[in-house]
Amino acid sequence: MNGFIKVQTVTSRAEIPVAGATVTVSTLRPGQGQVLLSVQRTDESGMTALVAVPTPDLANSLTPNQPQGWTDVRVGASHPNYDGVVVRDVQIFPGVTTLQELILVPRGGMPTDLGETEDITVPPQDL
Repeated sequence: MNGFIKVQTVTSRAEIPVAGATVTVSTLRPGQGQVLLSVQRTDESGMTALVAVPTPDLANSLTPNQPQGWTDVRVGASHPNYDGVVVRDVQIFPGVTTLQELILVPRGGMPTDLGETEDITVPPQDL
């Protein structure tokens, strides 16, 4: 079964869309390491297309003391005019579409500045 993720990149508290950001979605698979699931550019509304993510059996999310009922993914975004952002351990559940918003901060200097990358880790769900 699959779960799904859609990413939106925005800037400022007014949530202005950031078009043309490069968004990556990857997951960690035992024995394979980090596996890239998608690389996309955001559209004029700052959105990516839907990404299908393989997830565990739905029953794992419905019954206590079962194996993890979701798939953790890593979502990153970069754009030449903004500092990058990475969110780790975004939980994707079977049959559910997750909308992950990434807030990009404009770079203060010239476009050649390396900038910073904000790194965020999401804690696991307490099912």
